[in-house]
Amino acid sequence: MSVLKRVVYSWSIKILFKILKVITINQRNFNLSVLDAFRSGIDAHNNLKLRFAEAKTRSDTRTADLEGKLRQQSVEINKLQKTVDYLKYSLNQLERKANNTPEDTGKKNRIKLQSQTDEFSRSLDSLYVYLEDNLRGNREEVKRRLRVYLPIIKKAGVGFKSSPILDIGCGRGEWLELLKDEGLYTRGLDVNGIMVKICKELGFDVVQDEALSYLKGLADNSIGAVTGFHLIEHYRFDFLIKFLEEILRVLRPEGLVILETPNPGNVLVGSCSFYLDPTHNKPLPSTLIKLVLESRGFNKVEIINVNPYSDYMRIKNNDLEISKRFNDYFYGPQDYAVVGHKL
Repeated sequence: MSVLKRVVYSWSIKILFKILKVITINQRNFNLSVLDAFRSGIDAHNNLKLRFAEAKTRSDTRTADLEGKLRQQSVEINKLQKTVDYLKYSLNQLERKANNTPEDTGKKNRIKLQSQTDEFSRSLDSLYVYLEDNLRGNREEVKRRLRVYLPIIKKAGVGFKSSPILDIGCGRGEWLELLKDEGLYTRGLDVNGIMVKICKELGFDVVQDEALSYLKGLADNSIGAVTGFHLIEHYRFDFLIKFLEEILRVLRPEGLVILETPNPGNVLVGSCSFYLDPTHNKPLPSTLIKLVLESRGFNKVEIINVNPYSDYMRIKNNDLEISKRFNDYFYGPQDYAVVGHKL
């Protein structure tokens, strides 16, 4: 190879290396630029996600606060409405008394003590409704607890025109509503005029009368079932005996009675919650009521324990015998029902 060719070849190699070096440097710079842009994009995305999460947290917190305030306002409005209803009825009672006040004071002296007692009891109707609304539970909750008795009614085959159901002390009519939804024939009975008015406005067949006098006006073997929820604990024992005898008389053969009452076997009920109702007479142990029904002629008498306290109130370590007994005595069934049949 000539000297000229070697020189040209050498210069070509050097130029080629320089070109490759320039290309390599540019490629590295390009890669770094792309990488920086990619990193910037990721940082911007993460920053946007963080800002969105913070905004969502603030929004959720505000929403939860608003929902809590709305619920609290709803509870307060409900309480105020009940208080207003109570005050309105009490004012109406006062106006009625003022309008009916006899001018002759001698007539006042001739009013019988029993009449005064009856008038006083009627004046407490609104107070009892107020207590019922606040202590008994809302309508849906009461209906949920009463559904346990529907299978018993259906099994007995009552609730037809020839065997209607009579609910004594029907209150706001939750049980009447359940029976009506099942297409069963029923009638309610209550001494509280406000309760009767509530039931009639809901379209139920209800009579305002005292239990024993109403039962005495019914024919023998004319009723398919008699029910009473949180009723018998209001009665004196001698009245209760006559009440059960009248029920047995008016029931059709194979008819039944269902009576629910607070369970004094539950320590919290027997020592405290029973006395939240000032019209209660005394707690009635289930063993006593079962024996009383059997002594009056009822057949196949059984006790059904219902409405235990919520599980979250129970002692969790239920493996220990003492824990089980404690839960049974304190957080067991709050009510029981006695069910008796007529032969």
